[in-house]
Amino acid sequence: MNQTLSKPYHLPNPNPNPPNPHDPYLSILQDSIHRFIADYQNSVTDFSNFSSIFSRLLHTIPDPPLEIIWFYSAVTFRTSKFTVSVVKDLFQLLVSCSASCSGPKRIALLAPVAYELCNLAFGAEVDEEEDEVQSLLEGLISYISISCSGSYDHDDGGDGLSSCFLDVVRVWVVDRVGVGGGGDELLKVFFPIVSDEARNGMKKMMGIGYLAGVVMWESFLLNLCFKFRVLQTSRVELEKEVRSWVAQTVTGFRCFPFYETLFRTLLEPVLPVSNLLKFKDQCLLQEILYDSVIMVNYSFLKPQIGIQLPSERLKSLAITWLLVADNAMRFVRNNDDQSKVISYLNAFTESCLASHLIKWLTNQIGTEGRNFRPNISTPVALIMEQRKY
Repeated sequence: MNQTLSKPYHLPNPNPNPPNPHDPYLSILQDSIHRFIADYQNSVTDFSNFSSIFSRLLHTIPDPPLEIIWFYSAVTFRTSKFTVSVVKDLFQLLVSCSASCSGPKRIALLAPVAYELCNLAFGAEVDEEEDEVQSLLEGLISYISISCSGSYDHDDGGDGLSSCFLDVVRVWVVDRVGVGGGGDELLKVFFPIVSDEARNGMKKMMGIGYLAGVVMWESFLLNLCFKFRVLQTSRVELEKEVRSWVAQTVTGFRCFPFYETLFRTLLEPVLPVSNLLKFKDQCLLQEILYDSVIMVNYSFLKPQIGIQLPSERLKSLAITWLLVADNAMRFVRNNDDQSKVISYLNAFTESCLASHLIKWLTNQIGTEGRNFRPNISTPVALIMEQRKY
């Protein structure tokens, strides 16, 4: 491969900061990305030289940056047509590169796997491979569950993403976006079943932990879609199976950014999988997810029990939860399900997230708030109370 360029190609820079000049690995990565883009524009198809260089590089770094692993995997699979078998190979490669990484980082590294599984799901040939795709998804979620166990108090994953992050995403999606797309477009293509609200959260909190939560959400939602498409059972049994799996998975993940992504997605008018499900299945899935938000006991978010979080971030999550709870109430009322409305209201008033907001409001008032009794009859009432302060 010819690596001598007559004129350096400059990437459109969606990142405000250049690579740290004191980090030689990221400098090598940024230079390699520039060369890759230039070769891509010149219709070069053989990127094996990059793969060889970065394979050796990965063996010299005890805990390699996520972006270097992604670039290596992207150029390694550059000429492959992504079938289920190839995505399995990608999964195994990323797992093999992450042995020394933290749990959140091992999960975040799997974003390219989730991306390619989404492409398979939206592809025409998926009908012939649905069982294989779901089997791989189940394996992915099992791996995620193992990786996040025991890491409940590390919501940020311990480190952030480098200034090369979006440039490496461009390497993965260049066939669909080209070399000129901006950061918003890159994130939208690379995370196709994440809501706009959740992607905005990514831009504000671009870290390993938040990325891990997004990958968990994508795998979770995509697997739910395949349960609707693949399970050969009665409607009643299908609903029972899906409800049980959702309740078990939501309580088992215990990853704070996962809940942030779940809540933000449920603020959108529709789920970002309308092309994958029939309308009646979309409605049922929406209701099941609302149930998971309202009816699940999130007591493990209490600092003395589970995840350790800054109080302001927990407050932000609780307020987002209020907005989702209000959407859920409207949803079941529109369906004339009065028994579900009552169940939601009862679960709402007993929730630890509502209790957290009440405690926060009481602290804001101070000693004068000893007899403070906020109106918590509905999510809207509590939203109005917190807006006073």
